[in-house]
Amino acid sequence: MGTLSYLFAIFISILSSIIFIVAILHSDKESKEPNYMIALALLSGIFTIAVSLIVGQLILPKLNFLNGESYNFIKVLIFAFVEETAKIIVLYFCIQRNSNFDDIYDGFVYSSLIALSFGAFESVLYVLNETNLSSMINLALIRGITTIPLHLICGTVMGYYVGTEKFTRKKSLRMFKLFNAILLPTIVHTIYNYGLTQILSFFNTDLPFIITLVIFFIPFYIVGITYINRTKIVNEKFINNKYVIGLITKKEYDKIIEERYWFYYFI
Repeated sequence: MGTLSYLFAIFISILSSIIFIVAILHSDKESKEPNYMIALALLSGIFTIAVSLIVGQLILPKLNFLNGESYNFIKVLIFAFVEETAKIIVLYFCIQRNSNFDDIYDGFVYSSLIALSFGAFESVLYVLNETNLSSMINLALIRGITTIPLHLICGTVMGYYVGTEKFTRKKSLRMFKLFNAILLPTIVHTIYNYGLTQILSFFNTDLPFIITLVIFFIPFYIVGITYINRTKIVNEKFINNKYVIGLITKKEYDKIIEERYWFYYFI
């Protein structure tokens, strides 16, 4: 295959991510995010992929005592946990503490960009591992309608909890939200990946596989839409200074930033 074939396959691999990224940035109408923060989120896939590959290589050889389905499930669970943990490291430590992260919807925006960055880099690696252009395109298209959205869905769940965590009053509740920000995306990711392996092992032809995969994916779409709507509702109340259980209001947050009463934030 020539260079143009590889470039075309790469473009198809990331097309779904590009569409979602444009839509997400367009939806952030309250306050546009600075370019350098967007760039950080979009380039984070390099870090999160590297972490996932390195940790996977270190852990998997130690699971040789397992076999059969036990090994497959534990492998899927570990990779899901490592990938989601790598994403939240970037989101929480590199982005959420930044002053530009100033409302709950930013949790959805940045978490989604990080997740889509990971998904795009991962898709390129998988697609380029195929031996011919036809296989590359087929895999890129399937990942574009399932795996990329799956990463986005995990990002919406993580973004909701990390977004609300920053504006939560009690430290104990903030810790609980961070716990959920890792646990729930890991569960969703594990269910999808393990279910996908079962579907792949059952079907030998493309059409039944695709139909089953689309049906299997419907609940994941519902989860994603539910968390996006929840994020929008809570964020609207936050911005309009309406009380939400456990959260400070936008007015209170602005006062904290203005007066630098950081001790209040950690009560």
